[in-house]
Amino acid sequence: MAKTRSRASSTSSKSPSRPDYVSIAIAYAEEAAGDTQGRRVGKWVRLAAKRFLSDLRRAQRKRPPFVWSPEQANRFCQFIEYLPHVEGKWATETISLEPAQVFFVCNLFGFRRPDGARRFSAALFGVARKNAKSTLAAAILLACFCLESELGPQVLSAATTGDQAKIVWNIAKRMVDREAELRESFELETYVLSIVRINAGGAFRPINAKASTQDGLNPSALCFDELHAHKTRDLYDVLRSAAGSRKNPLFLYTTTEGFENAGPWSEVRTYAQQILEGVIEADHFLAVYYALDDADDDFDESKWIKANPLLGVSVTLDKLREYASEAKQQPGALAEFRIKRLNRRAAASDGWVHLLRWRKCGGAVDLKALEKSRCWAAFDLASTRDMSAVRYLWVKDEHWYTWGRYWVPESAVAQRNERGTVRYGGWVQSGHLTVTDGDVTDYRVIERDLLQDFDRFRPRAVAFDPWNAAQLVTQLAEARSKLKLVQFRQGPQSFHPAMQALERAYTGERFSHGGDPVLLWNAANLVVRRDVNLNMAPDRKRSADKIDGMVALLMAFGIAVAEEPEKRYKIYFVGG
Repeated sequence: MAKTRSRASSTSSKSPSRPDYVSIAIAYAEEAAGDTQGRRVGKWVRLAAKRFLSDLRRAQRKRPPFVWSPEQANRFCQFIEYLPHVEGKWATETISLEPAQVFFVCNLFGFRRPDGARRFSAALFGVARKNAKSTLAAAILLACFCLESELGPQVLSAATTGDQAKIVWNIAKRMVDREAELRESFELETYVLSIVRINAGGAFRPINAKASTQDGLNPSALCFDELHAHKTRDLYDVLRSAAGSRKNPLFLYTTTEGFENAGPWSEVRTYAQQILEGVIEADHFLAVYYALDDADDDFDESKWIKANPLLGVSVTLDKLREYASEAKQQPGALAEFRIKRLNRRAAASDGWVHLLRWRKCGGAVDLKALEKSRCWAAFDLASTRDMSAVRYLWVKDEHWYTWGRYWVPESAVAQRNERGTVRYGGWVQSGHLTVTDGDVTDYRVIERDLLQDFDRFRPRAVAFDPWNAAQLVTQLAEARSKLKLVQFRQGPQSFHPAMQALERAYTGERFSHGGDPVLLWNAANLVVRRDVNLNMAPDRKRSADKIDGMVALLMAFGIAVAEEPEKRYKIYFVGG
């Protein structure tokens, strides 16, 4: 797979030959997207390739949200291939990007906002060990430092420890030290802990998690190296908030999988995967994640390339075979092999909802037409500082329909936007989220909205989770004395019939949710727990993020099927 290419850069006249990187990226994407059987490409890269090809088409539409600049894509690839190798033995003196790397770099720098700035302000490159991710990260940060017109650029290599932070930075420093023409072209000087760009008044330096080093930060580009190793969110949150004044920052996340902890990696991984699956839209976030698929055998050599796109270049098949041999004999080595060499999650929690089938149920929900149909409702107030939800459930002509509301305090919207993962702001603008003033949800707003809905839809019963709901339930009962309020126990015995009913409804396409994006996100997050009898219930602790809308929907199904036997609606399993 390794190719010998001539040095190419806008700063150098040494090479008349320049590869067409855009064609390489497109060919790579087409091949990856076409590997529908998953022979050499994993699910997440296949989805990333499909997203790239789709975005090329989006960029050609009238008034697109972003444009495609092959010139910029080629320019940044050329710059990176101008940089020298500083580690290991290579066929060429300078970096020769492999197709997987070209695909990532073209994605990152080729798409531009209408004002010419980069489309992507955050990017994830997840890959198994020894696939040159630190070298790629160093090259990307140097490209941002030298090529982007940022006043006073502040580029950071961030990690949990000083030594880890210096890995990417040291590679960049040695590249600059070895290339005199690079130093002269961009007026670069290197020091013990910084690379300085004199004409732009900027610096590139390492930074770790010590609070004393975090004052006065305003990063224009930074790399969180080995994001999985960050055991807390402290440095992550500090640096994200510090870049608030930059118009075109870049947060680059490079990582191999690791053991689960309370740091940001689990949230970032889930967010990236939900973007690739189309659960949420985030045009600012690029995700390319190399890993074996869940069904792949750990010891099937033909699948190892899924986590190791540079197999045969920077990582050898013989070395992986050595690791595999040890893994077969030693339980401790097996965990290390799966996580670090195959980029598998340490403890994967499978989602309960089949998202492709769920999307097929996005048909319209006509509230006016449903006003006289049998209706049930349920609300979940699991969090006063984040999301609360209500779902209404109807059955008409043997078909189930649902519609609902969500409430969040304004502080939650600000916090989610700052964290850069699921951004509530878009759902607020589209009307899917109602914002209440203050740091906690205003239950007076929820009570007002519920009473209006109850008067309109006249639910036969309303289920509720008793957690945090006592006062609101009392007020609702006083305001509507004929309202049937049902406390819904939050255990497998209560939820199991409801989960079976919902599963049969949506897989049988006798269910419509109106394409509600918040409910889709909740559905994608949902993980179940089972008791000794295999009865199911939502698992809030293990679910990837908020599931309040799904919990409310399931409670509504629970009281509906308890009152009206399912067989009346002819809902069957699909596929036996």
